[in-house]
Amino acid sequence: MDFDATQAGGSAALTIANGALDFPGVFEDPVIPIDQLSAQLVWKVDGDKSQLQVSGLRFANADAEGEAQASWRTSDPASSSSRSRFPGVLDLQGKLTRADGTRVFRYLPQHIPKETRDYVRDAVQKGIASAVDFKVKGDLWDMPFKDPKRGDFRIAARVADVQYAYAPPVAGSSKNWPALTGLSGELVFERSGMQVRNARGRLAGAPGIEVLKAEAQIPDMDHHAPLLKVDAQAKGPLAELLRAGAPLAGEAGPTLASARATGNADYRLRLELPLAAMDKAKVQASVALADNDIQILPETPTLGQARGTLNFTEGGFSLAGVQARALGGAVRVEGAGRWGATQELSLRAQGSASAEGLRAAREVDWLARLAKHATGSTPYTASFSMRDGASEFSLASSLQGLGLQLPAPLAKPAEESMPLSIEKKIVQRETRASGAPLLQDRFSIELGRVGSASYVRDISGGEARVLRGGIGIGLSAGESAAAPERGVLANIQLARIDVPAWQALFGDTTGKPAEASEGGDDASSYLPTMLVVRAKELAVGGRTLHDVVMGGTREGTLWRANIDAAELNGYAEYRSAQAGRLYARLARLKIAPSTATAVESLLDEQPGDLPALDIQVDDFELLGRRLGRAEIDAVNRGGAGREWRLNKLSFTTPEASFTAQGAWAAAPAGSGSARGRGEPRRTTMDFKLDITDAGGLLGRFGMKDVVRAGRGRLEGQVHWSGSPFALDYPSLGGQLKVDVEAGQFLKAEPGIAKLLGVLSLQALPRRLTLDFRDVFSQGFSFDFLRGDAKINQGVASTNNLQMKGVNAAVLMDGSADIARETQALRVVVVPEINAGTAALVATAINPAIGLGTFLAQMVLSRPLIAATTQEFQIDGTWADPKIVKVPRRPRTEALGTPAAPAPAVR
Repeated sequence: MDFDATQAGGSAALTIANGALDFPGVFEDPVIPIDQLSAQLVWKVDGDKSQLQVSGLRFANADAEGEAQASWRTSDPASSSSRSRFPGVLDLQGKLTRADGTRVFRYLPQHIPKETRDYVRDAVQKGIASAVDFKVKGDLWDMPFKDPKRGDFRIAARVADVQYAYAPPVAGSSKNWPALTGLSGELVFERSGMQVRNARGRLAGAPGIEVLKAEAQIPDMDHHAPLLKVDAQAKGPLAELLRAGAPLAGEAGPTLASARATGNADYRLRLELPLAAMDKAKVQASVALADNDIQILPETPTLGQARGTLNFTEGGFSLAGVQARALGGAVRVEGAGRWGATQELSLRAQGSASAEGLRAAREVDWLARLAKHATGSTPYTASFSMRDGASEFSLASSLQGLGLQLPAPLAKPAEESMPLSIEKKIVQRETRASGAPLLQDRFSIELGRVGSASYVRDISGGEARVLRGGIGIGLSAGESAAAPERGVLANIQLARIDVPAWQALFGDTTGKPAEASEGGDDASSYLPTMLVVRAKELAVGGRTLHDVVMGGTREGTLWRANIDAAELNGYAEYRSAQAGRLYARLARLKIAPSTATAVESLLDEQPGDLPALDIQVDDFELLGRRLGRAEIDAVNRGGAGREWRLNKLSFTTPEASFTAQGAWAAAPAGSGSARGRGEPRRTTMDFKLDITDAGGLLGRFGMKDVVRAGRGRLEGQVHWSGSPFALDYPSLGGQLKVDVEAGQFLKAEPGIAKLLGVLSLQALPRRLTLDFRDVFSQGFSFDFLRGDAKINQGVASTNNLQMKGVNAAVLMDGSADIARETQALRVVVVPEINAGTAALVATAINPAIGLGTFLAQMVLSRPLIAATTQEFQIDGTWADPKIVKVPRRPRTEALGTPAAPAPAVR
């Protein structure tokens, strides 16, 4: 320092390098480091008055660089507010050419309250300043010169690339206001106030949001409770704004952050932030929608092309004149929300919905699936509310204009009205010491006079859990379907119930088959656990039951029911799982010819629905035939062959008992009956028929008075193309063995009985010349009828059929075409003359040697028997057999080629 000084004053040239200046009482940290400083100083001293003139002041340090000039003098105690000569009167003017915005707080004098200086420190987080003008003029005791008459205090700076956290983060608070970033504008400290003017930039965390104009000010930093005011205008993507503003909504923030939005919008924000109590901020914000798409909650439909204004305050939001498109139609939405200690949301909508729009509502997938069965459009009103995380909603519509292609009674034409009301309402809210609060709601649906459903659900967890419910459909006046203590009761009374149609609808609505949803998942909990049904017609299992009264229960996948209908009566269990079964104990069951095909289709095309059968019926009627007591035990093995394994099939009547085992499956590879993929499956069966009254048994099958009495057994193995319900004669194959005793042939009429007429030989008496012709004319009485037969492609052939009567025996070989009702038989009639003859014909014919060898060895070798034995050839149809008597032949001829037959006799 170079100086020249006297008692009255002096001058000096001041230079400082890497030093510091001390300003006690001016700044919180009085020592200011100096990298470079130079100035010319001139001072005067006149008694107790002093003055200093500083010129050419240049300075630089890490925070700033600039130049200034100043003059200072002692105050006049008579006029100064300090009543003293100090701190004096200062006149300072200068300019900074470089300044670090984050260090502005360092140079704010201590007379500015600490919380204000701390705010500036925390708010300006980044940035540089250029062309900073500063001025201080007046008695320093009066800083910052709130009264303009007392002086001036002003710092004005152009700033760039500033990160301005106008609401700095508060420790422990979840409300972190998004800062302004990349900000440019003017920062002014004037008197006791601070201002940010004409600022432009971006919103931190939302780079797409452009701040077009922002103003911020603290009118009085010297106040004990300084207040920051912010006014900003912005535009940009709505989705970014919702995410950036989510922390301000407190507990509602996650909901706001998860809201989906598209398109840009214009924004206006006004804030009042008490710097000493940031949690008491006042907010006024608005969002001007311009054809935006908004989905506030995942379970609410999307509002498309929305226009209107969303207004926000520190306590919530409101919608003003919002119009949009939703569910395929125009809608007007009003509502408000409040957050804080209590979270509340309330929305109201009025509009129209179309079937096409409902199908596109993927947010409510069950509704979208259900809308596949609808056409047209209909008006509606709806409301949605949420309080502390629990939602309620209601929807009402006449459904007029909407056509429904649903199972009866839900089907309706578009012009018909069918009032619909859906409501979800909280019915219990209970605070618990630990964990989430206990919440229960009631979800109910009413559909005109058709029916209603109501469920009480526990919604405390993430998914709703049905506790109890009641379903009523088609009930008479005065009837109801009140919910039981536990489970779901369905009370249904309809003219017709189509179970497959309802199963298909359930599958369409839930996205999975009904039977796959009965094991305890979310969808199954809405299904009945108790069921009361009254119906004129009930379509189920491939058939239609009439005049049905049923009561049932469900446990998981197991249904139990007592049912009475015109076609059946009894108890049944049905388990719709892979290892399940149909278990039934019925007093009666009737399968009419008209429904046999439907039952066959059920077994053939839906094997997964019937994994196994365990059925017992006391009185079973099949295709118009009373089969007595029936037992069926069958297992569906599925696989490529789609095989049903018949473990047991039995029928018991007073006249006979039938037992069988077998299968219904694709024909084995290489089988002659298998003609390629898509051909009918083949039935195979090993059976045994024990007969106590053959005549009575034939009468049960419509062949009355064909045979009288008769007892014995018919057994064998057969197979045919098709189902067990339809015996296909052209494809019939297998082998049979018959052994019946003590019966008599009577007159045979239509059907297969005509074959029995042929076998009874009632057309032979005119060709017989012996005295026993009346044996056949009056009906052949037999001691036994026995033999074996093979069947191939519907043609039965035998070479050892025997019938023995009192006066004659009949031996047969040949074939009968069951499908065409024709035959080609050789018949040998052996008279019974003595006990020896009786013993002879009582010998069973071994099918390995056949009738020809048996005749040669056992009959024709005996002259007396051979002389009276007569032989016939029977051809033609069963209804009109052609009988030719074969002339007697010598024994040698009998063993070889037969002689030419005589002319046919009819």
